[in-house]
Amino acid sequence: MNRLLLFLFLLIGSLLASAGVALAQPTNAPAQRATPAEARATTLRRARQLELERRYESAWQLLGQLDPANLDPAVAMQKASLALNYYTATAGLSRFAFRDLKLTDLPPDSLRQIGQDSLRYRFAVRSVLDRLQRQHPNNYRLARALGDYYYTVQQCGCAEQDTGEDEVFLRTITEYEQAHAHGQGDYLSYFALGYAYQRLGRFRQSLPPFERSLELRYNNPTTHLNLAFVLLELRDLEKARYHARSAQHLFPDAHHKEDAGFLMQQIEERIRQTSSAKAAPQDPAPAPDAAPEPATAPAPDAPAPAEEPEMATVPENPVVQPRSPREEKRETRKKERRKE
Repeated sequence: MNRLLLFLFLLIGSLLASAGVALAQPTNAPAQRATPAEARATTLRRARQLELERRYESAWQLLGQLDPANLDPAVAMQKASLALNYYTATAGLSRFAFRDLKLTDLPPDSLRQIGQDSLRYRFAVRSVLDRLQRQHPNNYRLARALGDYYYTVQQCGCAEQDTGEDEVFLRTITEYEQAHAHGQGDYLSYFALGYAYQRLGRFRQSLPPFERSLELRYNNPTTHLNLAFVLLELRDLEKARYHARSAQHLFPDAHHKEDAGFLMQQIEERIRQTSSAKAAPQDPAPAPDAAPEPATAPAPDAPAPAEEPEMATVPENPVVQPRSPREEKRETRKKERRKE
């Protein structure tokens, strides 16, 4: 009996000791404070989430609080992306207006046409990115960001007024080529690089970036359309027809389907002309005793007037789309009348 009591006494003492140790340990230890790098990454993720929620002004204000002096390349590049994509008003891509939008509100590119917003936020995109690129020459994401800047300049015509369009295209090419050489590219940047070569008339050089863009996003009708235009200029007619047909199939709206169909008609007409020329009988050779007349090389067929295909409209895309083929023709006629 005494042994049983002794055993129970020892057991109860052991349980009480264990409970005392458990009570001595705090159940809710305070969380460790995040490091500056962790806090920065969390803020950048939060800003991206605000963009997805169409709360563009709130995203801008959050980024401004994180890096008001634009010293951090990652924050500055996110600011640049937000500024180039979602502004509702701008002055030279140096001052901007943003809005927090509801799902039912017009997208930013439509609000730009209204022009009611005041320019509250200063951010000289090119100056900031140029400075950071000099300070961080091995950060090739900055080259990608500058390529995006120059492409936007060409599309919107809202900055770099003293710089010729060809020079803007050359700068676009320089920045994108550097970025792509170091793995900083996607289907959009490869398309923009091909488009810059295309607009400079360097059609053969535009082929690799357009083809790379399709490797990354094959169902992009805009790339198919521009590639069809380039192949028409290079007289690769069967491939041109394939890509024009692909663009016509992939475009979701009637307006862009019509543009693809217009280019398809030009390609089909060129194919018919080429087939007719091959089927035409050859002139008989002159008699051996007759002195042949000096040979005159026939002038090559002039390329059918090929126009700049219009870029597809992407929801919430800030970039002003290139003029349609018909608009390019009208603009050319206006310029010719002015010269007269």
